[in-house]
Amino acid sequence: MPRSPIITVSRGRFSPTAAQVLEHVRSAGRASRDEIAAASGLSIATVGRTAAQLAELGLLRERPDLARPGLTGRPGVPVEIDAEHYVTLGFHVGRRIATVALGDLTGRVLASRTVRRPLGADPDLEQLSRVGAALLGTLPDRVPLAAGLVSPWRELGLVPTEREAELRDLTGLPVRTGDHISAVAASEFLHRRHGIGGMTLYVYARDTFGWSVAVDRGVQTDVTRAASLTHFPTGSRIPCSCGRTGCLAATVPSLSPAARARTLGAVAGSVRDMLSPDRVVLVGQAFTGDPEQLDTVVGSYDEHTALDHAVPVSFTRFGADIQAISACTVALGPVLDDPQGCVETAGACRRRRGA
Repeated sequence: MPRSPIITVSRGRFSPTAAQVLEHVRSAGRASRDEIAAASGLSIATVGRTAAQLAELGLLRERPDLARPGLTGRPGVPVEIDAEHYVTLGFHVGRRIATVALGDLTGRVLASRTVRRPLGADPDLEQLSRVGAALLGTLPDRVPLAAGLVSPWRELGLVPTEREAELRDLTGLPVRTGDHISAVAASEFLHRRHGIGGMTLYVYARDTFGWSVAVDRGVQTDVTRAASLTHFPTGSRIPCSCGRTGCLAATVPSLSPAARARTLGAVAGSVRDMLSPDRVVLVGQAFTGDPEQLDTVVGSYDEHTALDHAVPVSFTRFGADIQAISACTVALGPVLDDPQGCVETAGACRRRRGA
């Protein structure tokens, strides 16, 4: 089965000029033209022209009210993402639940709906597209630019490229796919850790178990394909559907909260030793669902890592919105890659539909 693609969360200086400007503003929250030029290496003239084009397209907006005191002229006027005109469509397909969401260009989820789906059935993307259209009807002034499709592909036996093509045909939008665990890692990195160098290891535990890493190479940051921990050995005697005993996914549901925390901490420590990252982030409700056990997780992690140098360990809590957040994060990919092209495509779609 083809594996889901790497998710790029920072494109760096090798991306098109418009993408560099938009991405820098998105990551900074707000930036003046001279700040963008200094950070990107682009000339102020180039940044000025590009920012003006992006503002005309409705992707950026000026904030002259927030200009730094003592500065005159446009180079010192901040710009920020204009989150009022466009949306992305995020689709997350899980085992029993599918989630459809609308996100703005900052990655914030504006609206979402969940749809129950039969266990083992193929995803009904036509139905989910109708749900997306209904959500768009609640925000009639918003124009969709791109879609993201996220799923635990391997666990569900699905081929992401096939589903990507189907969703592109249904929506007429650029579509980006991502594995669920990699998409969660990309969401955490994009929203909280943008600009942090080195390797960040994400260990995920909820309905699925796995890890992914974000690698910041200085000029570009990518989140790797996810690796499964479903059958990671724990030493228990609990039988697994694979025919062996002690697999992580079979063991965790049967454990007491304290035993679960110790087991997950030990697994995280073992994965850390294999990869030797610069920091570790533990994600998913199996880690974070019981706040009283967080210290137990960290204690077991420390006990089971054999490397002699410490690395920071933290937890991320996305809560019930994780499916919507991760899908909308992946949907930002086409917009950040080619913002002008996405706007042009959206305009062409609206004209064809008589909007």
